[in-house]
Amino acid sequence: MQLNKGFIPSPIHILGFCLGAILCSSSCDTSPAATPSFLHIDTIAVDSTSFDSTGTVSHAIRYAWVYANDNLLGVFWLPAVIPVLEEGEVEITVFGGISENGIATQAGRYPFYAPWQKKINLNAMDTATVFPRVRYPKGFVVPVNQTFDQAQLNGMSLAIVQGGGFYSILLNETEAYEGQGCLQLYLPEGDQDMILETSSLPVPTGKAGYFIEMDYRNNCDFLLGLRAAGSNQAASLIGVRPRQEYNKLYVNITNLVDQLSGTSEAVHLFIRVPQDTSIADQRVYIDNLKLVY
Repeated sequence: MQLNKGFIPSPIHILGFCLGAILCSSSCDTSPAATPSFLHIDTIAVDSTSFDSTGTVSHAIRYAWVYANDNLLGVFWLPAVIPVLEEGEVEITVFGGISENGIATQAGRYPFYAPWQKKINLNAMDTATVFPRVRYPKGFVVPVNQTFDQAQLNGMSLAIVQGGGFYSILLNETEAYEGQGCLQLYLPEGDQDMILETSSLPVPTGKAGYFIEMDYRNNCDFLLGLRAAGSNQAASLIGVRPRQEYNKLYVNITNLVDQLSGTSEAVHLFIRVPQDTSIADQRVYIDNLKLVY
């Protein structure tokens, strides 16, 4: 599945857009000059209709795809002030955009956030502030929704399949992103690369897309990958650099699932922590692990 990607305008581009529109309207024809109104979007929030079905609403929405009366105004890095060459009652539609695989240049509309829509009144040269709230749409599936708030995992198990190290569910609020607990991967000094793998996760064919979501922080590099259930066919997805504070990660596994689907309609997610001799105790913390399709 190819996600839409867009141009992220800077303030200079926005200024140029406004000046260009005014100059063109005054010199290219005899109609009244088009005077823009402005739309201010600071952040986009995520709503949940049911925690049991959607899990956490933690997010990292950094971009907004903005439409006025179904006309695309552009793709904007948030916060943004957006010129709109329309007045009166205007229907504004906003899609939440994320960085796929943690890469800023891979900006895409997240297919599992339904758009926000609202009719607002716009006046020339005035700025209207809106507070978009997107939500998971009807019909999506979250077969894996691990908050790590209990010692027992829900419908999934974990195992170290290669190397040394340890993993544990930490049931305390100190290390967790939210809630009561989180998953810790620990590779002590001298241990070899660690590979932690989940039990098989269902990925039925014919879905529009497949994503892994997680909140994480880490003091060392780690890799994410998939292995087809019942097969040694595996592939690494992305490498993740250290983060001192928790970060939200959206991993697009669609292409890899499509490649593996001929082997099995189930996959194992694995996390590899390569040995780094410069770090005495390598640690990775993961919270709110979800598989969405």
